Amino acid sequence: MTFEIRNIGEALDLDTGQVITLTPDYIKQLDDETLAQFIYESKRFAKLPKAGEEELKSRLESGKRFSMVDFGKPAVTKVLTDNNARKRELVIKHGWDCVSLKSLTELKKVYGEKFEDEISDLIVETPRKPALKWKV
Repeated sequence: MTFEIRNIGEALDLDTGQVITLTPDYIKQLDDETLAQFIYESKRFAKLPKAGEEELKSRLESGKRFSMVDFGKPAVTKVLTDNNARKRELVIKHGWDCVSLKSLTELKKVYGEKFEDEISDLIVETPRKPALKWKV
């Protein structure tokens, strides 16, 4: 199978001339080079929906109305205040499990870079999957 990526979500089977709608299951059948080309080309289009959504939000904020979309009710985020006296009360009443350490980045911001050496026995490094690095 040899394919040429056409429109977003479509490929042309060069052997049969058939235009195929790409689905997750069909993508598994693509040869290696076509799969890489598909991902590379789709990255160009990946920014368009976000740019369109930002423009749509801007127009809604300026007073324009659309039949298909409007702002929904804003979500509410609940955040605990960082109060040492209150944390002490919680620890006394509920134990150490009710509070947690700040992230390493936050701790280094407050106490300086050398703080990492002081708590090196607590640091666990976990490897991440490598990101794709395009050669084009």
